[in-house]
Amino acid sequence: MKAFQLPLILVFALIGSSVAPASPTWQGNPLLGANELELQWPEIADNHRAIGIRGTLRFAVEAAGLNWHPERVAVAIDRARAMQDLDPTSKTFGNFRWRSDQPSPIDLNAVEFASQLMGFLHARYEDRLTPAARHTLEQTMNDAIAGLRSHVVRIEYTNIFVMKAWSLIAIGEALGRADVAGDGYQRFADWLKFTAHHGLGEYGAVTYYGIDLDSLAMLARWADRADGRAQAVTAMRYLWTDAAANWWAPGDRLGGTNARSYDYVFGRGYFEAHTWTAGWLRTRPELEGAGWLGGPHNNLSTLREAVTFVPPAEWTEGIRAQLPRIVVAQWGAEPEQRAVNWIGHHVSLASSGASHGNDERTLVANLGDSPTVPQLTLYMDGRRDPFGAKKTVNGKSLHLTPIIATVQRGPEILQLLSDEPLAPGSKHHPGELSCFLTHLTLPAVAEVWFGDSRVEPGPPERPTRLPVGETVFVRLADAAIAVRLLVATFGGANVPVEFVADEPDGLTRRLTVVHTNTEPRGRGTVVAWLRVHEGLDDSGFAAWRKSFSAMSATVRQAGDDVSVDVAGEHGVLRIDVDVVHGERRMLAGGEPGALLSVNGRDVGREVMAEVLRSDARR
Repeated sequence: MKAFQLPLILVFALIGSSVAPASPTWQGNPLLGANELELQWPEIADNHRAIGIRGTLRFAVEAAGLNWHPERVAVAIDRARAMQDLDPTSKTFGNFRWRSDQPSPIDLNAVEFASQLMGFLHARYEDRLTPAARHTLEQTMNDAIAGLRSHVVRIEYTNIFVMKAWSLIAIGEALGRADVAGDGYQRFADWLKFTAHHGLGEYGAVTYYGIDLDSLAMLARWADRADGRAQAVTAMRYLWTDAAANWWAPGDRLGGTNARSYDYVFGRGYFEAHTWTAGWLRTRPELEGAGWLGGPHNNLSTLREAVTFVPPAEWTEGIRAQLPRIVVAQWGAEPEQRAVNWIGHHVSLASSGASHGNDERTLVANLGDSPTVPQLTLYMDGRRDPFGAKKTVNGKSLHLTPIIATVQRGPEILQLLSDEPLAPGSKHHPGELSCFLTHLTLPAVAEVWFGDSRVEPGPPERPTRLPVGETVFVRLADAAIAVRLLVATFGGANVPVEFVADEPDGLTRRLTVVHTNTEPRGRGTVVAWLRVHEGLDDSGFAAWRKSFSAMSATVRQAGDDVSVDVAGEHGVLRIDVDVVHGERRMLAGGEPGALLSVNGRDVGREVMAEVLRSDARR
């Protein structure tokens, strides 16, 4: 691999794409950056201090970028080498310990994160390394090939799969291993083809879109093969098109549902590293500290500047200007693996029809005209953690993983959630769960109405109870969200619904279905019908409440089967689910499918047209 490929702006020009002028940057003060490196140096220099593999290599990258103490960069590379599994008989040979104080590799993604940075370091700053450091780096990269190849990654695990492809390409080209680079190019082509047919597996990923774009920018800038660079540009365009379609401009955030999210309240994440430089945010964000020693360092911007790419206006601005808009995105091969998002001026409503796991948000709404307004989310909880604040050891906040069935048509959703957390074969074990609750989080600045009465929440010990059969309305300015809980049960019996303010001056409130306040020994089910509207004054809001409350709904429960029909604004919405066996027998009335459509136009297929044509020719 050459030390420096064509500047990224020329890569895009070569394929006929214009690049927008620069927006805000991450550029730091080099003198202050040197100070920040100096503060990290004691951790690198002391072999007895526990450090992470990402932080160690990020130190090396940032120091090389500032041409700061090459001999200290060499020490950092030595420490990274010491974290690598060098036992050729080990199943994790070539992989890395996530932290130096671990006995062996545990999180196998470490090899991708480490190799991404090693590949970048060699491609961009090989000439700034001491001969010894370059030799050690190339040894480490050579052994990492085995770790990359032995770590099996599902193709829909987008950020790791793309990172693996870049890593194999970068390492193969750095070491003159055409077979390794070819492996990387093939994996990337396979991923792009999969995405062209099935969409982004990690859809709406407010953290991982940022990591995706880091790797894609490296590919577009430093891969030797022109076709690989062009494919990376296509992938970036698809991702930015998806982001533009789902962008909630009043909140400076992705507004739809998320395959993975660690911020349940505002839906923020590392993607802001790119939306800031795209000019989509009003204020400079504080990025998460993953990958650093001691948290983010604002004046160490080597990596950030290298992967910065401002998407051309023609990719995004025509889409973002369409209001209202309805977005449909496929995110897998199954028909229920679909995300839908209706976006208005002051309210949005989004859903997903399934989930990968316990860090997803499959129903999300937005209100208001400010990034300070929290989102509304619906999910099941077994840890008494309504806002995702109780982080696990790895920094994540996890919830339950029910069977999900969803139908959305425009600004209206019918969604079922059902789970038996301690059923035979469950990943949960007795003693792990303290409750079983379904939360709908609400912004504290919004009015909440039960039918025709505005109500206030109670504290957790004296919650305000929702009257049986009553509809909840959440209003902020001229926009409102209606919520009717058609089913709220545990063990087949109806359960209470509470309106709670956990902190009197907190930013969030919650509407909570209390399946049980003890260890859950049974099945809980919720069916929620939501509709949004905007442009409402007081009289319009009153008329809208009356109209929605009068809409008909039919619920049939027989054995394992739950069937619900509602009189939707644009026709009947219907779900029929065997909740025990997880069978979605019928989903009817929803938006028509698409790869990635905006107001009926499949812009995703347009972006991926050449990939699809090429695949059809084979």
